[in-house]
Amino acid sequence: MYTLGIETSCDETACAVLKGGDQVLANVISSSLIHHRPFGGVVPEIASRHCLEAIDVVYERTLRKARLKPKQIDLIAVTQGPGLIGSVFVGVSFAKALSFALDIPLIGVNHIEAHLEANFIGQKKPRTFIGLIASGGHTTLLRYEKDRYRLLGETVDDAIGEAYDKVAKILNLGYPGGPVIDRLAQSGNPKSFSFTKPKQDGEFDFSFSGIKTAVLNLVERNPLTPTLSPFRGRGKGEGEFVQDLCASFQMHVMNWIVQKTFLACEEQKVRCIVVGGGVSANSKLRSLLSEEAELRGIQWFLPPLELTTDNAAMIARLGYAQFKQGRRSDFTMAANPSLKIGGEINGRH
Repeated sequence: MYTLGIETSCDETACAVLKGGDQVLANVISSSLIHHRPFGGVVPEIASRHCLEAIDVVYERTLRKARLKPKQIDLIAVTQGPGLIGSVFVGVSFAKALSFALDIPLIGVNHIEAHLEANFIGQKKPRTFIGLIASGGHTTLLRYEKDRYRLLGETVDDAIGEAYDKVAKILNLGYPGGPVIDRLAQSGNPKSFSFTKPKQDGEFDFSFSGIKTAVLNLVERNPLTPTLSPFRGRGKGEGEFVQDLCASFQMHVMNWIVQKTFLACEEQKVRCIVVGGGVSANSKLRSLLSEEAELRGIQWFLPPLELTTDNAAMIARLGYAQFKQGRRSDFTMAANPSLKIGGEINGRH
């Protein structure tokens, strides 16, 4: 069975072909990241226009790489939400048009749930697990059981990816902030600065706006602040300050995330953790989570680095799994930028 996945939830336009549930024949991504960098974040209008301009080319390249003809596709899986409405609309419209023209079954899937599904391409899916989504727009803890997700907690303000981007902006490190902070943190002292752990009403909720403000206050009080410039070419003292700040920030936020994830395991009596989302590529998160899981004897899944960011292979995998469960979508399916985790998807029967 060949499943075509289509993903256009934000600034990437992606298509993939999955053979069965185990083999990725093609996974093509076109990113509009370079167009967003001057603005320090994703501009929805630019993202949606890129999706519109790129979707046909990406689709054709994907089929060519998979060495398939359109009629050989057995199922079309597409992101119905959540995401930017303009971008999601492009993918849903394209998928519905293909489904109608080629008379191929269609299924809309939840983009966030698909991030966890990226772990199960070629691997058996556990019956029950705690899911951690860590990305630019989401920091979420879930419980998966009996083919359903239940929300345990989520961020009450900034997502972890947003916090990285905002701290990078404060330090004038460019956009996106995650990779550069992760890299600079390798050379810094994580014990240089201390940050207060935030408190939320929800036991499994997260908050990252406070640490962003704390970083801003540290930078404003630092005597080197007037000279802060892009990291290349900084003086020794300034470079050490930035590296130490990056290392301390990263250590604190990743410790908070890992602690709450294992707390969820304890309270929910679950012995398996599955992680997904762009921030799951972070080296500190990966090391802390794997070390703690092995220490506690808990099974853990982290996606391959190439499947951490938005991609269509994960969409195809989730669509394939749900199709096997008897789920389908019809042409009443509409783009839903606020689609809830574990919620019913419209246009499905």
